[in-house]
Amino acid sequence: MSNTYYLDAALYDLVYADMVADIAPHVAAAKAAGGAVLEVCCGNGRLLIPALEAGVDCDGLDSSRSMLDDLRDKLAARGLRANVVEADMRTFTLPRRYALIVIPFNSFLHNLTQEDQVATLVRCRDHLAPGGRLQLMVFHPSAQKLVEWSDVERLTKELPNPAGGRVRVHDRASDDRVEQIRHMTRRVELLDEAGRVTDEHVLRFDLRYVFKPEMELLLRVAGFARWSADVPFASYQDTAPVAPARPPREGDYLLWTAWKD
Repeated sequence: MSNTYYLDAALYDLVYADMVADIAPHVAAAKAAGGAVLEVCCGNGRLLIPALEAGVDCDGLDSSRSMLDDLRDKLAARGLRANVVEADMRTFTLPRRYALIVIPFNSFLHNLTQEDQVATLVRCRDHLAPGGRLQLMVFHPSAQKLVEWSDVERLTKELPNPAGGRVRVHDRASDDRVEQIRHMTRRVELLDEAGRVTDEHVLRFDLRYVFKPEMELLLRVAGFARWSADVPFASYQDTAPVAPARPPREGDYLLWTAWKD
């Protein structure tokens, strides 16, 4: 696992400007936690800053120095303070124990082996206060999409650029379906007002996707005895939760909650 994130902070803000569905539920869960909160893989503050603005006692942890530097600049500009630490989610050690630990938006999937996955879950469990809970959000793989998306570049979204023009994101996935590794190539185009490409960034990163029964086993091996998997919303571009609640399906984003009983 590299300690350099595949996106720089400014490009991250452009590419994920539409990812808002999890912000309000995250803030609500953090406010209701009844104690300190730790966000693992906090990046440059997409979730951490709204939680702090809501008055939550929230620490942040990330392995990317550049993303944390940008986060600290944002905190200073907003008059906010938080303990943010550069560390690896598989090996971190902090002095506090938390009522809630959060690993948001597929960040857990940057663990590319079961050993890494278990190590991360163990570190999180060890940092929970008695009765505390871990929440992590990951997509559940769809067999159909794994086949359809393999080695085909697709336009995944196009967004307005606050500086003018548009941002266009293309993804190509090459899947090792035996090892459950998704090798991603992301091409980000910046377009001017006339639709001309003025800049292009080609980025590569890997994810190891996890099926529901496998995640249950990983949690059990890590020492958890109780957990749930819920479908909080249909996609990250939605602003309303799935209603009524339903069982998970292929391709869903699953919110896993595991308790330290």
